[in-house]
Amino acid sequence: MSGRGYGWRFGAAALAAGLAVLAGAAQAATAEALQRAAADYRAQLQANPNRPDVRAALGETLEALGDNAGALAEYNRAIQGPGDTGRALVDRGQMLVRQGRFDDGRNDFNRALGQNPRDAEALAARGHSWVVEGKGKKARAALADLDAAVAMQPNNAKALNARGDFYLAILKPELAIADFNKAVAAAPQDDVVLFNRGVAWKQLSHYDRALRDFNAVLRLTPGDPMALAAKADTYRQIGDLLLAREFYDAALKADPRNANSWEARGEIRVQLGDGPGGDADKAQARKLNPSVEVSS
Repeated sequence: MSGRGYGWRFGAAALAAGLAVLAGAAQAATAEALQRAAADYRAQLQANPNRPDVRAALGETLEALGDNAGALAEYNRAIQGPGDTGRALVDRGQMLVRQGRFDDGRNDFNRALGQNPRDAEALAARGHSWVVEGKGKKARAALADLDAAVAMQPNNAKALNARGDFYLAILKPELAIADFNKAVAAAPQDDVVLFNRGVAWKQLSHYDRALRDFNAVLRLTPGDPMALAAKADTYRQIGDLLLAREFYDAALKADPRNANSWEARGEIRVQLGDGPGGDADKAQARKLNPSVEVSS
């Protein structure tokens, strides 16, 4: 199981902190704080529309709010306008990668690198795109980009997290932990990095450390369905099926469309003697995703 790529799945706490730098948004990563940040960015753009950095930040905020069409429109405006468009190109490229448009995303990363060959975040994003696409034959190219990004900015949490996620994907959790530790030192409130380190600890069967990181994520982003499901799976691996079911219940309440959580809870209910309930959960999992598998 690989983790959450920085920027490729927005870290709510990290994003809120980033918003505060440009626009004075509230530190709490809530929808209300993000809405206020979006309003702040729009006010700045009314005063000066030729600010590609602010327009890219508005796009990031809209994307975090689930307004992908609005986000893409802002990225496009930033890229078409004057000034340094590198941030908008990386942001749009990441959105395209999330949509499965890998070549289009890498075209944006390449354009950003054409403007600034030392753009560590563009390099990290391009390297991570190969990981997301799952092309093993591109592992060498991915690692070359990620190594270059970290070499340019050794304390860049995004680059370190992206390389750590690469190591998770190729089942080298010891190397992943080393990068995630450095990323946490650089960005201790980053829920994405903390989550990914928890996944790496779980791969290594260090369940106490995994739970500590997942709990830290939940303090930063209460109700995060991925962290709740990760805690549930950790308890499942420990053998505490009652706690595992409790946290899968919470994960499904937060995100009822997660087929993996339905399937996992179904298996646990069967093990606990509730065969009909388990079968119902598994049927719901197949309804959402016919090829669902339980993560380990």
